[in-house]
Amino acid sequence: MPLAHEVDLGIRDHLLYELARDLSSSLELDVVLRKVVDRVITLMKASRGFIVLVDPVTNTMSVPMSGGEADPEKTRLFLGSKTVIEQVVSTGQAVVSTDASLDDRFKGQQSVILQNLRSIIAVPLVTKGKVIGAVYVDSPFRAAIFEEKDKEFLQAISDLAAIAIDNATQYERSNFLRQLFELHVNKQVTDYVLARSDRNTKFLPGERLEVTMLNSDIAGFSTLSQRMEAEELVKFLNHYFERMIEVVLAHGGNIDKFQGDGMLVVFGAPNPMLDHAAQALKAARGMVREIDRLNRELIEAGQPGISVGIGLDTGYVVAGHVGSERRLEFTLIGVPVNNSSYLSKVRPARVLMSETTRDLLPAGFEVTDYEPMLLKGAIQPQAIYQLEISVTAES
Repeated sequence: MPLAHEVDLGIRDHLLYELARDLSSSLELDVVLRKVVDRVITLMKASRGFIVLVDPVTNTMSVPMSGGEADPEKTRLFLGSKTVIEQVVSTGQAVVSTDASLDDRFKGQQSVILQNLRSIIAVPLVTKGKVIGAVYVDSPFRAAIFEEKDKEFLQAISDLAAIAIDNATQYERSNFLRQLFELHVNKQVTDYVLARSDRNTKFLPGERLEVTMLNSDIAGFSTLSQRMEAEELVKFLNHYFERMIEVVLAHGGNIDKFQGDGMLVVFGAPNPMLDHAAQALKAARGMVREIDRLNRELIEAGQPGISVGIGLDTGYVVAGHVGSERRLEFTLIGVPVNNSSYLSKVRPARVLMSETTRDLLPAGFEVTDYEPMLLKGAIQPQAIYQLEISVTAES
């Protein structure tokens, strides 16, 4: 294959077209970086190559990818001329040296001397008018591999690479933000809001949905919290919620909010669910069994166990955004929200449900009558039922 400066314009344009097509085939940053390094080394007939990126926050440089004769164990280290890279990044101008050991700009540099650097060419990675890094290739021990005219070819490659790297970086950042967002807002809500929102739509209109609400509340939590140090308390709650969340998500529940030691969960919103009551009851049963396992662990560790009240109610709620343009929250409004909360606070703690939830009881579940209660919106006491759960059975 001819050297880069010997490639005619027709072949060069074809090579650049192939590179652009190849780089656009992936949005994974590591894949893009690997393709860039491999293509650069091949097209420039270099011994090794490095991609150097500048952190936009700290302004520090790192080497996320290298290739060629670079030591695989030193992939994240830059083995070329640091002076060249620093000059390219700071000035945004390409640098070429036919023999660095004789070049007045670099011949006294330690890296040039120790590694016998000869042919070097480096060009900036520029996107949106900003230098985000550099592409560097060299050939130790071999002089006159590159010429001044090769800068133009490598710069053309670098310009394509910069676009691909920027796209991959933005995609990676977008995925990170989405995952971070989903730590604070349930994935169902994330998908629901993103699918229905655009630049002209910030407030989502209210939507009336039939759901089953599940509310949980740790009995005697105030006393428990007083005998724990702050760090210990948060650690305990996180451990408890981690186990409860896994059960809820396994049954399609959407965690609406945490309220201290309480957790409000909806089955059937924002995404409609035909068997919302069945899934809520299965989640309640799973939570009770998980609490039993947790209590056995606590007792073995010499700590007291906990009891958790769980309340369920089925009915219609309005789901939508409330707030202002400065702060929005996807929330649920309706009687079942209040009723499930009320039932979760009945003591001694147990799993209680309204008659509307009991009417949708799936096969394999048993309930017993509990004393009637005056629920929200009712003018007389309503029938209440207790879910019977064997904690020794499989979840």
